[in-house]
Amino acid sequence: MFTVRSDLDRNRLYITLVGHLEGPERQEATKALMAEAAKLAPGFDVVSDISALHATNEDGFRDLLRAKAALKLKGAGHVIRVVKIPLSRIQLARVSEAAGYHTDQVNSLEEADRVLDERQASVKSEV
Repeated sequence: MFTVRSDLDRNRLYITLVGHLEGPERQEATKALMAEAAKLAPGFDVVSDISALHATNEDGFRDLLRAKAALKLKGAGHVIRVVKIPLSRIQLARVSEAAGYHTDQVNSLEEADRVLDERQASVKSEV
């Protein structure tokens, strides 16, 4: 299962992945990601909640890698991941490294929002 939503006011994309995503569902999730990302301005932040996602097979790894690379091309800025399952944490760290960007890892959506809100406030105060 997956959910994808954007917050236009915060310029933020939220992704939640749960359980085992099979091929067709991964493809559907990727399409939803790209549609929501298109609504946001370049530099949008991404909060990816994979706290209930189970590790995937090699096909799934490749699909995730393509999705992450596409988000980078769409202009994704800071990425924060909510992770609790250790194997998923390792696997998604590999995806981020292969896609060429760094992600922070936190324990909850609230913590992710707090970190990103503080980061945005810091950037605004520097301007």
